[in-house]
Amino acid sequence: MTLLKMNHFAASFIFMGAFISGQVGINTANPLGTFHVDGKKNNPTSGAPSPVQLSDDFIVSESGNIGLGILSPSVKMDISTSGTPTSPIPGIKITDGLQGNNKVLTSDENGVGKWKRQSLELVVGTMGNGYNLPFSYDYNYHQTGSNIVLPPGKWLVTVNLLSVNNTNSTLDTDDYVWFRSTFSDSQTFTNKSPDIQGTADKVSGMLQGPVSSGSLKYNIANGQLLINNNSGTNKTYWLIVGNAEVIGNPSSSAYLDHLGGSNWGENMISAVPVQ
Repeated sequence: MTLLKMNHFAASFIFMGAFISGQVGINTANPLGTFHVDGKKNNPTSGAPSPVQLSDDFIVSESGNIGLGILSPSVKMDISTSGTPTSPIPGIKITDGLQGNNKVLTSDENGVGKWKRQSLELVVGTMGNGYNLPFSYDYNYHQTGSNIVLPPGKWLVTVNLLSVNNTNSTLDTDDYVWFRSTFSDSQTFTNKSPDIQGTADKVSGMLQGPVSSGSLKYNIANGQLLINNNSGTNKTYWLIVGNAEVIGNPSSSAYLDHLGGSNWGENMISAVPVQ
C-alpha cells in the first residue's frame, strides 16, 4: 500500500469514527438526540425547537428511548401530539384486523397486545359448607369454607348470603339474631384481613321470628367491601361469619343453617377490579 493510500485510509477511519460517535441529524443541522429527524425541516439551527416545530420530529435519545413530537422521551416510546383535554389529537393507530368501535387494547401474559371488546372482569368465589350459627351471643368469627381468589390490585367484593333457620327451631316474634361476615387471610384464622379497606369492612344480616316448629324463614344479607391485594400475587380470602347478637329468648336448638355455604343457591361471592 502506498503512503498516499495509507494516509487516505487513516483519514477516512478518523472521519468515520467521529461520525459514528456524534449525533446524526436528518433535515436538521442541529440534532438534539443520537438520531434526530426533522420531518418538515423547520427547526432552528441552534437551541431547542418550539412545540410546533417539534411536532413533526422523530428522536432517539442516548438511552435508546424513542420520541415522536417530544424532545426528551422518558420511556421506550414517548408520543406527544400537542393535544389538550378540550382538543385531543390521536397519537396512536394500530390496524391489526381486530380493530373496531369501542374496543380496548389488551395484552396476554407475554405482553402481546391486541384489540378486544371492552368487558367487565368478574371474579367469582367458591362456596364451602357454611357454618351453623346458633341464636346466641357470640362475638367470635367462624370459618365457612367459602373463599375468593383475587389477583393483585384493589377489588370491590360483593357478598350475598341467605339466612334460614333450621327446621326444628321455634322463634317468637321478638326473637332475632344479627350476624356479620367478613374475610380472613387464612382458612385456619378468624381474624379480619388487613387488606380490607376503610371502615365498611363487614356484610351483615338478620333473621327474626315468628317461626313455628318445622317451618322455615328466609332473609338475604347483601353488601360490598373493598379489598386491596398488595401481595404481588394471587391471594385467597376466606369468608368468616359470626360476631352475632341476639334479642329475645330463642330456643337453644335454633341456628342459621349452613350460613355462607353452598347449600343455598342464593349464596355468592364475586369481585370486580376498581383500579
